[in-house]
Amino acid sequence: MPRARRRRRRSAGQRGWGRPILVGLAAAFTLLVIFGSLIEIHTQSSGYRTSTDTGYGALVSGVVEASNRTGAELAALMGTAAQLPNQQVPHTARAEVQQGLDQAVLATAQQAYQAAHSVPPVPTGDVSSRLDRVMDDRASAVSGLRSTIDQLLGMVPLPVSGAPATSVAVSSAPLISISQAASAMTAEGLLLQGADDGYRELLAYLRLHRIPVHLPKSSWVGAPVDTAALGAVQLGATASALSASVALIPFHRLVITAVGLRPPAVATGGAGIVADSCSDPQSLVPGASPTVLPPTTSVSAVVTVTNCGTVPESGVVVTSVLAVADPTGSAPPPASSTGGSRATTSLRSGASEALTTADQAVSSGHRYTLTVSIAIPAGQADPTGSTQQFLLEITG
Repeated sequence: MPRARRRRRRSAGQRGWGRPILVGLAAAFTLLVIFGSLIEIHTQSSGYRTSTDTGYGALVSGVVEASNRTGAELAALMGTAAQLPNQQVPHTARAEVQQGLDQAVLATAQQAYQAAHSVPPVPTGDVSSRLDRVMDDRASAVSGLRSTIDQLLGMVPLPVSGAPATSVAVSSAPLISISQAASAMTAEGLLLQGADDGYRELLAYLRLHRIPVHLPKSSWVGAPVDTAALGAVQLGATASALSASVALIPFHRLVITAVGLRPPAVATGGAGIVADSCSDPQSLVPGASPTVLPPTTSVSAVVTVTNCGTVPESGVVVTSVLAVADPTGSAPPPASSTGGSRATTSLRSGASEALTTADQAVSSGHRYTLTVSIAIPAGQADPTGSTQQFLLEITG
């Protein structure tokens, strides 16, 4: 074969292999670039996830610690509620129990809200949803516990601080039996135990998947569960203890704690103002010296009624009655100069309200007996302080 032909064949063979090699090298380079980019994206994404997880843990750790404090306070309350001593209104045993339950309901509702609003950004996996369930279950159990005890003892939630002032008592739900309360409180204890289990499972989930969300321990029902104040066994048994507590038995006590006359009495004569208290209520009986009023054609009274009892009172009726009290043989005043008026209100335990009675016609130069009284509830055994009386003299 001629030499020139052999050289042409070798040159063509070299050109045939060169192109595939170049294409392969280009493809390999492209793959290396893509792979490197993926590694870089993964590295950056991993750093972002770690930052999100640690940030979420720091944010909700405060919520968990607040929940721990609420659980400890509620456990202390439920462990001693049946043994609380009674004090003067408004610091009664019932008020202490009601206040503690109300605070726990408010706190757990806030904690559930804060946990739910700690995302986005969302941490890895279902960490946030697991924590939300724990906080929701605790809030639900505490709300149910308050409702059950309120229905067992005939209590109602206290007014919310900062809410518009009102003297109207909230109607309590129908009373339930001890067995009904025990069953409901047992269920609420089981829900709290389940919430503790859910939180422990969340911590195990974090460890298993090495998720950098660092949370404090949290348990409302400590070991042993059967003797824990918030466990199902003890809560169920607490129902009968609460019902048997003397300090938690409803106590009715309505007292007139102040009366002022309109127009005000002059300086001479009997007292024109009644000032009384829950601790030592008195009933004013006028003496021989009348309370002297300036010349006027009508008289009314401003009556302050206080609920010194431990239960809310609705439909409290205050009555003002005016009767002629002239000496025998005196000319009678006009017939329209006597009569009565009434006012109605509702009062929470420890609350007071000032009621102004309607004007009642009087005539100058005559004497009248003004009697202000409260229609006491059927459960109030002692009527002292529920009636106040004035002997009035209208100057001419």
